[in-house]
Amino acid sequence: MSQAAATSMSSPSTVAPTDSSIDDAKNHAASTVNATATNSLSDSSEFQLPNTVVADAGVVIIGAGMAGSRLAIELARAWQSVDSNDALSITLISKEPQVGYNRIMLSPVLAGEKEFDATYLYDKSDYKALGIHVIAGVAVASIDTQHQRLTLDDGQVLSYAKLVLATGSTAKVIPFPNHDAKAVHVFRDLADVTALTEYAKQGKTGLVIGGGVLGLEAACALAKQGGKMTVIHVDDYVLNQQLDLPAAELLQAELARRDVGLEVSAMSKSIEVNDAGDVTGLMMNDGRRIPADFIVMAVGVVPNTVVAKDSGIEVNRGIVVDDCMHTSAPNVYAIGECVELNEELFGMVAPVNQQVDTLVTVLSSSKESWQPYVSKPLSLKLKVSGVSAFSAGQIAFDEAERDEVETIVYRQLDSDHYQCLYIKDNRLVGAVLYGEVTEGGFYSQLITEQTDITTVKDDLIYGEAYCDLQALQEDDVALVMPKQAESDSVAKNNNTLAVTDSADEASSEQLKEVV
Repeated sequence: MSQAAATSMSSPSTVAPTDSSIDDAKNHAASTVNATATNSLSDSSEFQLPNTVVADAGVVIIGAGMAGSRLAIELARAWQSVDSNDALSITLISKEPQVGYNRIMLSPVLAGEKEFDATYLYDKSDYKALGIHVIAGVAVASIDTQHQRLTLDDGQVLSYAKLVLATGSTAKVIPFPNHDAKAVHVFRDLADVTALTEYAKQGKTGLVIGGGVLGLEAACALAKQGGKMTVIHVDDYVLNQQLDLPAAELLQAELARRDVGLEVSAMSKSIEVNDAGDVTGLMMNDGRRIPADFIVMAVGVVPNTVVAKDSGIEVNRGIVVDDCMHTSAPNVYAIGECVELNEELFGMVAPVNQQVDTLVTVLSSSKESWQPYVSKPLSLKLKVSGVSAFSAGQIAFDEAERDEVETIVYRQLDSDHYQCLYIKDNRLVGAVLYGEVTEGGFYSQLITEQTDITTVKDDLIYGEAYCDLQALQEDDVALVMPKQAESDSVAKNNNTLAVTDSADEASSEQLKEVV
């Protein structure tokens, strides 16, 4: 990619930033006062400087979540690996007292299966060994991009050579009446886990609004801790963005076995409270009242763009960046759930990690060595309270497409093992797996590469071992058939296998009729 391409913005209204070199950045930093810090991850008193003193913080990363903490570690390692004397200092700022933990692991913490300490991505010693300065429990109040300074909410002023916004996302809250009652929570951080666990251990009745991954995780975890839980979902079935109906029905049956209630096609209207402000229930659009002692909103997230927008940095739905993670301001970058690139937002680990890798090359090497971010089709591997599911490609189709889509369905009658492949023009366009997901990577590859599956379609549902395309083309099928094939062929007699003419026919009830 050319220099111009690497620095141009994806939006025509954005002013392309001009990146100063590391040497220029160091010259800028040399004009400020150096400050040192201890490396406690939860002590916000690390930088105790007079408010009138500007501390040189080198590369400043705002946000110490999965993206920000990983960037700090990987950038420090990159500079350390080349033994560079030109490397800038790295300062990591965390609004939360806890630094660099894996939010995905909050679900087993909520369920009482893991301790919170198990969620940390790195040890405190890792930051210390790499010379990373950590400021915890302090938020950024404002950014002055013209003078390359930022002010913290405790009055500290830091000068930066390079600034990275890794501010993540904020949980959505539906603003209907009484949404701010004291027993209404989101599921986002350790404080939420602590409060919700207390409700559950008291055996209280809880409602989770939202039948996505996070909502189901929260409901199952709280039920395991003793809460009487029900999920309220606006659509026809849970995980409707990731699963087809048959897979969702299996998951819903599993929820019932775990004593988690479910209300689908249910629209919430308002939260009911008593005179003391305590939650007593949820009012529905159809006039029903569902009793509750506490409510969890798990209805998605929005990019956290407030500090960027207030600083004059271009923001649309997220902080607008180019493929090398530049924002509209010179020497300011952004990564993770807070960014928007080519009108795309990001909420999964894989693309966020890729953005981190891109920015490490931008901040640690010459432009010829930069590795621009390239958006890739994503598959989604879910583990909802121990139940595995996988989704890739297109699994929902409009009226015009449905007659053109062929489905191949595999179902084990004696276990919750379900697979559905969606095929169009002899190419795999989508896949849903439930229970057993080991073939997910293989199907994802076929979807991404748009491989012609004509020669292997009859065996495609049984997985990669039966579908080595190269071996089949060489008429050497015997080499790819595992020894397990004989026992598998017997097992097939106890399973459901159906090829249908349209996506509409792929439901568990209809499968029984086909067989």
